[in-house]
Amino acid sequence: MKVDYSKYLDKVRFWKTVIENAKEFIGTSPPTIFVGRFFYPKVNVGILSPPQHIENAAILDSPEDWYKMQANISDILHFRGQMIFSRFRTSSVRRPSGKLEEVTQEVAMAKKQTDVEIELWKNPKFNFMFNPWHAPIGNPAPIVKARLTENPTVERKVDYVISDLDLKANNAVIDLYSEGLQTSRIQKIFSAGLIGVPIQRKFVPTRWSITAVDDIIGKSLREKIKDFPELNEIQLFHNEYLGNHYEILVLPKEYQFELVEVWNSDLPKPSIGSDYEQYWGRKDYATNTHGAFYAGRLAVLEYLMKIKRQASILIVREILPSYDIPMGIWQLRETVRGAFETSPEKFTTVGQAIEKINSRLISSGKWIAKSKFVAGLKEQTSIKKFINKVPL
Repeated sequence: MKVDYSKYLDKVRFWKTVIENAKEFIGTSPPTIFVGRFFYPKVNVGILSPPQHIENAAILDSPEDWYKMQANISDILHFRGQMIFSRFRTSSVRRPSGKLEEVTQEVAMAKKQTDVEIELWKNPKFNFMFNPWHAPIGNPAPIVKARLTENPTVERKVDYVISDLDLKANNAVIDLYSEGLQTSRIQKIFSAGLIGVPIQRKFVPTRWSITAVDDIIGKSLREKIKDFPELNEIQLFHNEYLGNHYEILVLPKEYQFELVEVWNSDLPKPSIGSDYEQYWGRKDYATNTHGAFYAGRLAVLEYLMKIKRQASILIVREILPSYDIPMGIWQLRETVRGAFETSPEKFTTVGQAIEKINSRLISSGKWIAKSKFVAGLKEQTSIKKFINKVPL
């Protein structure tokens, strides 16, 4: 994906000389790895690290911390621009073997940053790869050798899950999540092919692993919240980060979820897409909003688990013109999580809540015609008492 990031170059230009002169180095990985998806199953796999030791390397790959510190696009490019993607092409993603695969997996399971000794075939090229699903990846170069300069620290639970060859991948993900591991950390472990029964253990492209982990955890939480009583009030949350504005409507009803996305929101005819699931979930992939659907669903289900209630939830995401470089779907997950850390607005009717949503959107009510959620509210007599002249 080609993106013009020239206006951000001042933040990362310092690293250009350092990066392009690095061929053999000892660098501190946050820790993080990346698995590509092109030419699957013979994909590019590699370790990300700066070409030198850094005391606080963890911040280079920590979406949860980026949101907490309200890092902007320039900050994130500064973090990501320091790292070299030292990569190799796998003969197959299945049953990873070989020294480079072994070191990559050791990095992925590490609890904290670790130094890696790298030898490259040739100097890296200072360049970024942008994608709506994952954080920017920069400075690729083919790798010859890699080794850890120290034994990585691995938590007992992570070590147990990785060692258990009878534990299915889905159950391993849920176990790690229940243990309190950050979602982004679980995604790396999943991507490295470290969990599951032997037939499941393979490198998974980073883009796919992000959505897979969000989906696995989300489905588990969804079944649990169905046992909770329904919410007894209409709540509305909102939040904004990195040029993405979110309105989250929570209604007193049985579970359902929809994500509506509005792109080119400042144009007379913005691009609008949505994906929706009813009480029983959906069997097909969310083809209109892709990984955003699963990231948003996870965040709202975490909120329902916290308050021990069942509800119907609608997210309206408006992508503003200032979101000129894609940073990855993590920003949706973290921004929606952040919205639920604030006190909700409360309303007596759905109509009032929707009017409030539209008052904060550049595109106003143009999203409504695309929403199955709103269409269902109009048709279902069981909640007519909540609807008061919804503007359509």
